[in-house]
Amino acid sequence: MKSLRVFAIVLISLLSFSQTKIVIPAGTPEDKALTDISQEGDNQKRITMLEDFVQKYSSNKAAVAYGNWQLSQQYVGSDPNKALDYGDKALAAMPDVLDIIQSQTDLAQQAKNYQKVVDYACRGAVVINAIQKQPKPENMDEQSWKDSLTREREQAQPVFDYLATAAYNAMTSEQDSPKRITEIERYTEAFHGSKLADNANVLAVATLQGMNDMPKLVAFGEKALNADPNNISLLTLMANAFAEDAKGTDLAKADNYARKAIELAKNDKDMPEENRTITEGFAHQILGYTLLRQEKTPAAIVELKTASTMLKTDSTKQSITLYRLGYAYAKSNQTANAKQTLTEAAGIEGPFRQAAKDLLDKLNRSAGTHRK
Repeated sequence: MKSLRVFAIVLISLLSFSQTKIVIPAGTPEDKALTDISQEGDNQKRITMLEDFVQKYSSNKAAVAYGNWQLSQQYVGSDPNKALDYGDKALAAMPDVLDIIQSQTDLAQQAKNYQKVVDYACRGAVVINAIQKQPKPENMDEQSWKDSLTREREQAQPVFDYLATAAYNAMTSEQDSPKRITEIERYTEAFHGSKLADNANVLAVATLQGMNDMPKLVAFGEKALNADPNNISLLTLMANAFAEDAKGTDLAKADNYARKAIELAKNDKDMPEENRTITEGFAHQILGYTLLRQEKTPAAIVELKTASTMLKTDSTKQSITLYRLGYAYAKSNQTANAKQTLTEAAGIEGPFRQAAKDLLDKLNRSAGTHRK
């Protein structure tokens, strides 16, 4: 599956909105101890002092969170996994501190621990989404409070976008398909309405098709389409899944979704021309294969020929298209067209290259037998 990776610029700093903060009151023994620790120049001694600090003030959640977070920072460059462990201890003490969640997300990316990236990012999204659910103070009028919450949510948006991108990239890198689906399900709930929510839905459908989990694919894909019925990527993926399903029970849906995708692609003036051509061509290929499976071979040939002219720049899709077009020609006894098309397919480095060679060889042997 082609990667759908998205890149983001990290522009996150300490936030001004009213998230949960770690507060160590000035003048307290904890404050004085942290001052001494900050003045220690030897890294190993500072680590020992922080460990003693966490143990000594174990009944103070803020002290435990801050101490473990600082211990995490000591290992960022040398041991990301150890840094993650200390960060998790900090979050166990204070789960809603967004600065720590953000730090953990960065560390998990460094460690290539994709499951943890998604976990931290989704936890951060929950914290940010809760901003507008805060209760109104008694001394503030309703409109002023709504305006205040709106400003806070806007200030949090860069962090939300960063976490959404980090989690999405992690999911595209996740090699374990069942884990990826679990991550996507959590992602779509936490980042509902984000810029990458549609991409996550597409990733889910493609992953479920690869797992041959049609019941879950149908449930997930139909739900996503109900929310976004004109999503061309989703329509084509769903159409393709139905068309490729060995049972063939939803070929009518494959037909409908493919036709809708073709019309949407034709009328999408914002899509770059090359992308539009490939997207439309892919939908024509799906429709052609659907018709072929429904024994509507002449109509299938028309669609597959159209697809073949549009997919010349995509060798993978063109390999599939030409093989199926060659098969359709052979099925309708257009042997010369079948041989010409299959010869072209056999010359393309793609997933159906060998299948095209095998079918071409079969046609040639059949012709030889008939001549005898």
